[in-house]
Amino acid sequence: MNSTGGAERSTRPLDDDAVAMGARIRSLRQDTGLTMVRLAEATGVSQPFLSLVERGHARPGLATLARLAEALGVPSGSLLARPAGSRVTAAGVDVVHVEAEGRASAGRPGELTVWQLAQLPGGLFATEIVGEAAVAGEPRFAEFAAHDEEEFLYLLGGALEVDLGDGTVHRLSAGGTLALGAGIRHRWRAAGPEGFRAVTVTSGRHSH
Repeated sequence: MNSTGGAERSTRPLDDDAVAMGARIRSLRQDTGLTMVRLAEATGVSQPFLSLVERGHARPGLATLARLAEALGVPSGSLLARPAGSRVTAAGVDVVHVEAEGRASAGRPGELTVWQLAQLPGGLFATEIVGEAAVAGEPRFAEFAAHDEEEFLYLLGGALEVDLGDGTVHRLSAGGTLALGAGIRHRWRAAGPEGFRAVTVTSGRHSH
């Protein structure tokens, strides 16, 4: 996910995922009676950037996504665009089945890309996060994020560092797990030249 608070010029949508996410944010904003200016002020981004997001011309970073979800009263996982693919819905479980090559391309070096994998009863969301390693130099941490959902992370591959902002940094290798309580500030970065790939499951208090 690209993370920026300013508006970058874009002549066309980034991809179908960005368009779907933007439409979801716009629909929720209108349902809650918020103007674009009010939502931008509440989340600390510029109104031009929010306009780009709603049109699918830009993606919010994870921290901005958490603030948008809080302002709109939904779990942050519900704002993630679902990749194209076949859905199997039964007993209230909406599962998105998509092969790896069907997903949007990963982000630029040092960036995070997120896909929603499944939406489960009780406000559970499963997502996949891919962190691209930096081309040169020390990889930078993403912006700090905190959200209302409890979060469980399983690292599929690569190496990952999670900074809790209190001097504690957890380093995970493939197969490692980390559970975070609701409201805990955290940020992460790839901790090796191969980047990382992880699956997270969040459980929120919001209804959706």
